[in-house]
Amino acid sequence: MSGGSCRDLRKYLDDEATAAAFSKLVSGGKYGYKTIIERKKEPLKCKGCQKILEGEEKFCPECGTKVELPQTQQNKAS
Repeated sequence: MSGGSCRDLRKYLDDEATAAAFSKLVSGGKYGYKTIIERKKEPLKCKGCQKILEGEEKFCPECGTKVELPQTQQNKAS
């Protein structure tokens, strides 16, 4: 039997207390250790032809479809 959890804990990723607890855990109990939590980045693809884009385009250079940024990238661009 697996001991895993089905809880979605992504809302705690940016919490300072979570970062501090994780830092203490991976450092062997040392205080002041700062970890970097990497987040998976999905490549931006054209909705029309699925070409991988660089992210600066307004229109796909392959098929001309207007590029729509995912919700998370739109918030960062604002």
